[in-house]
Order: sequence, then C-alpha cells, then structure tokens
Amino acid sequence: MIEEQRYCPEILTQLRATRSALKSLEAEILKTHLNSCVTEAFQSKRKGDREKKVEELADIFYRFD
Repeated sequence: MIEEQRYCPEILTQLRATRSALKSLEAEILKTHLNSCVTEAFQSKRKGDREKKVEELADIFYRFD
C-alpha cells in the first residue's frame, strides 16, 4: 500500500486491523497454553513444575504489556 502511495488513513486502517488480528491470535495461543501446559503443570505433584510455569507466565505478561 505504501509503494502504491495509497491514502495514509487507508494504510493506518489496515495496520490497525493487522494489529487486532495478531492480538486475537496471541490471546488464543495463551488460552491454549493455559488450558494445556499450565494446567498440566499445576496438576503435577512436582512443585518445581508449578513454579516454573508461574515464572514463565509472569515473564510473558511482563514482556507483552
């Protein structure tokens, strides 16, 4: 669109739509991770597994803020 010298608001609209789609994809991947990997770690009898997942999630939320 930039190379085609399209109108700036059109480009901005497309960028916003792309960001929205990526945000939705991130949310779905996080949801899947919580429902599988994190749930499995919390059902584990090994405390280290749970602690590792908590640290992992804290890091994810910190980086994606």
